Amino acid sequence: MDKDALPITYVTSDELVDYASALPKVLNRSKMLEDLVKEYGILEKMNVIDPIATNELQLSEFHSKSYLNALKSRDPDLHEKHHLEYDCPVFESMFEAVCTIAGGSLAAALEIADEYSRVAVHWHGGWHHGKPDEAAGFCYLNDCVLVLRQWAHVYDRILYIDLDLHHGDEVQRAFYHTDKVVTYSVHKFETGFYPGTGGLTEIGAGKGLGYTVNVPLLSGADDETLNRVIDETLFDLMDRYKPQAILLQCGVDGVAGDPHQVAVPSLSICNTIPSPVTPYPHHSSSPAILTSIT
Repeated sequence: MDKDALPITYVTSDELVDYASALPKVLNRSKMLEDLVKEYGILEKMNVIDPIATNELQLSEFHSKSYLNALKSRDPDLHEKHHLEYDCPVFESMFEAVCTIAGGSLAAALEIADEYSRVAVHWHGGWHHGKPDEAAGFCYLNDCVLVLRQWAHVYDRILYIDLDLHHGDEVQRAFYHTDKVVTYSVHKFETGFYPGTGGLTEIGAGKGLGYTVNVPLLSGADDETLNRVIDETLFDLMDRYKPQAILLQCGVDGVAGDPHQVAVPSLSICNTIPSPVTPYPHHSSSPAILTSIT
């Protein structure tokens, strides 16, 4: 079958939306998104699938057993040890919720790897700050790293694109020493701004030297700035690397009006980034996952 003719897959379920909407720092955002998707009749145009059930073997591709136990535990001392507080507070059915969300991203990854779809969408993922042994930056399980680790068993050249206002620190750290994954991040970078990583000097190490690409921006970046840096950096990177698969983290906290947006007047990401659904030079054969409404 012509890969360009493959359907777009959309990952959702009532359980997934309920769990994602219960995340303390983004309450009900997922439900609002899904209501819009249904209202516009978009689901009728896509192949809709459920998240997969995750197991600890899959999760342990990145996360430690002690951290997974803390996510399941009611012990406040364990929670404190693994930073399950402040920006990542404990909530009801926490382990089941974050596993279901990670299962959505892993389901999308399987659709791509098995060549059932050329594009898969899971808007409830993209939790790029999650650490192997602790929660961080609203993120409990790092589904981005889990997807990329799964894909690394199938592909030799994977591109991770991160458009969140904040640097994708833990995804970069996880693949800093390999040439199988290029991490590309456009983000705000200023003294005191979370997470404090993503400078121009961070370019990978060992076999991964040159496979980490950061585009740090100061406050005040606008659509014109974003268009220019994408044109000057991302397209050339894709031409040279020729990725076999792409994971696109579409964090929207840089878009004007987002409640977590910080001093960036307007980043029209939807108008700036070429859609993997529509062909553009040299890249239309690369399958992709789109994720994140955080």
